[in-house]
Amino acid sequence: MWTMGFLLPHAPILVPEVAARSGSGTGKTLEGLRSLGGRLKELAPDHLLVLDPHAVSDRTFTLINPGRFVGDLGNFGAPSVSISLKGAAEEGERLIEYISSFIPSSACRPSEIDLDYAAVVSLHLLGPALWKTPSMILANPVTIDHCQAYELGRHLREFVSGKKWGLLASGDLSHRLTRDAPSGFHPDGRVLDEAIVESLKRSSPDPVLDLPGQVIRNAGECGLRSVLALIGLSMSSPIEVLSYESPFGVGYATALLDLSGEGE
Repeated sequence: MWTMGFLLPHAPILVPEVAARSGSGTGKTLEGLRSLGGRLKELAPDHLLVLDPHAVSDRTFTLINPGRFVGDLGNFGAPSVSISLKGAAEEGERLIEYISSFIPSSACRPSEIDLDYAAVVSLHLLGPALWKTPSMILANPVTIDHCQAYELGRHLREFVSGKKWGLLASGDLSHRLTRDAPSGFHPDGRVLDEAIVESLKRSSPDPVLDLPGQVIRNAGECGLRSVLALIGLSMSSPIEVLSYESPFGVGYATALLDLSGEGE
């Protein structure tokens, strides 16, 4: 069964060990995570499906289930921030087979694979709140369209398992919110971010999917498909927006989907 879904940004600057080197810092994202206290203890999954828009991928939707995932933030001056998680083994293969029944997919099963910074950041931020170490499989959602991402989440909700599963939706929102943003400024960046936050609060894709496609393209996001998969998984169950901030011209949103009452 699915016990939880989580949206997390993945900028290395969100990690205190990286922020300390640059003299910069963020507040609301970490405050939102700290506000959870011990609430995730009962939701903590045995396995995670991690959606990472920067992960290695073929041209088709690629599901990665290795013997082990490893990665660190050494390239950002923080090698002590490291991740080592097992692949989800047979249970992961069951989910891969299920997903392949409704989305054209490929599977990758190396003995070990390096995680990119985006997955490392999100897993590092979430890890302390989970109270235990799950195994995981990884997928890059950029090869599917927005409607497929939403439907992915909806179908995931129907996956039957005796284990606890969680969805980690990794992604930043618009990269074009200020003049000094990484991709420059565009007013549609704020339009998209406001629509995404509203979609999360309503557990509905409509505020986003009702936007013209050009607005979404102008906004320069990387996490919209991850967001839509989380909303699909909710099946209209409440999603709690824990934080939103944009201190560097990039939108960072954190949200929790609590499915602990799903089987009640």
